[in-house]
Amino acid sequence: MKQYTIRKRIWITIWTASLFSAFVFIIMTFYLYDKFYIQTQEELLINRGEKLVTIYKADGFSDAFSDSMTYTNELTETKVFLSSVKEDGLGSGKTFLREQDLARLQDGYAISVTRKHPTEDVDILMSAFPLIRDGELDNALILYMELSKISEPFQPIRLMITFLLILMVVNLLIFGTQIIDTIIQPLIQMKRASQVYAKGDFSHRIPIYYDDEIGELAETLNRMAESLGLVEEQRKEFLANVSHELRTPLSYIRGYTEMLQDPSLDEKTKAQYYDIIENETERLQRLVNDLLDLAQLERDSYPMTKEPVVYSQVLEDVLYRFEPIAQAKGVSIETELDFDLIILGDHDRLEQVVGNLLDNALRYTEAGKSIHVKTFSEEGYAITEIKDEGRGIPREDLDKLTERFYRVNKSRTREDGGTGLGLAIAKHIMERHDGSIHFSSEVGHGTTVTLGLPLLPDDEFDI
Repeated sequence: MKQYTIRKRIWITIWTASLFSAFVFIIMTFYLYDKFYIQTQEELLINRGEKLVTIYKADGFSDAFSDSMTYTNELTETKVFLSSVKEDGLGSGKTFLREQDLARLQDGYAISVTRKHPTEDVDILMSAFPLIRDGELDNALILYMELSKISEPFQPIRLMITFLLILMVVNLLIFGTQIIDTIIQPLIQMKRASQVYAKGDFSHRIPIYYDDEIGELAETLNRMAESLGLVEEQRKEFLANVSHELRTPLSYIRGYTEMLQDPSLDEKTKAQYYDIIENETERLQRLVNDLLDLAQLERDSYPMTKEPVVYSQVLEDVLYRFEPIAQAKGVSIETELDFDLIILGDHDRLEQVVGNLLDNALRYTEAGKSIHVKTFSEEGYAITEIKDEGRGIPREDLDKLTERFYRVNKSRTREDGGTGLGLAIAKHIMERHDGSIHFSSEVGHGTTVTLGLPLLPDDEFDI
């Protein structure tokens, strides 16, 4: 069970970073207050005390010294008084000074400390200076100011800091929520979309609001859903086509088998029925073999032995087998073969490709017309063109010819074509040879199939 969602983690990160920043800001503010402002006031206090000590050293307890003390008390925030240290009591300075303070003053050193006011509940900044007469400590000059008065100039700053902290919290709540929603909401939508995809519905699309990494992820998922939807449609179509292609010959076989059980049939009729059953069995076997070949090709387990092959010799072997069929149909095959083309390939599989293409060309070329077969080299490739003078193929169907069970003529009868897998198998065989297959056609003017296979470099075979 998850303890922290991404939303909670982001909020924790934002608040931790913000509180740490605020803490550092407050510490720095008080540090500056303590180290700079109070230090400045301490220096001011010492400076005033040193001026009074200078007057005392020059004139003693003169009117100038008394006037300076009066000026300091009345016109500044600093309070100043004298404390006699020769008398039994320290007077007003008794509770201001402590034993360690007296020890330093007797040694001739001034002191500067921060402590509580002896009679009032306030913090003070105090400086004390020794007044020496005849080489002995006679009096102590004490100056002090309340820290509350020192901190008064910082009150607006503190209020501003408080206001800024409140403003920061409000901004965090507003903008943090917006930022998190910007990140989290698309992720939630992707999660819901993946759940929909898991149920087999690939029509759902994730809305894309931003052109960033999350938007790119959503676009990738949309493309994946589109691909999965296409695969699912092809799978359903494939299953439907396989079911149809298997059902038809099986229905023929079963029907004619049942009719053969009729004892009243004559031998001629029985022979016809046996021929039909045999033809349908052969058709069924071809279909199963093609399905197995296609399955092996798609998972790269199709047995294939590549070796140097004279490419035009492959075509010549296939043409030799098809020549009687072409003559019987009244179709002429014209060839222009280059026997210098050497490729690395599987002789039998390439024959399978060329045989399938010639079979299609013969199937749709009428008597009295021709099929042209030509081979030549071009930019390191052995090129084959098989051009017929048949009925042609609509341009919108050309890119779909290598799909499984695809038929240009949806109403085509079983006698008009093969299993519907030949071109799909041919495409996979060409791809396994690092080659290509391309169709060009114009309705009423025939079809041209172009095969491209990489030539074997001269240094890899002996002439």
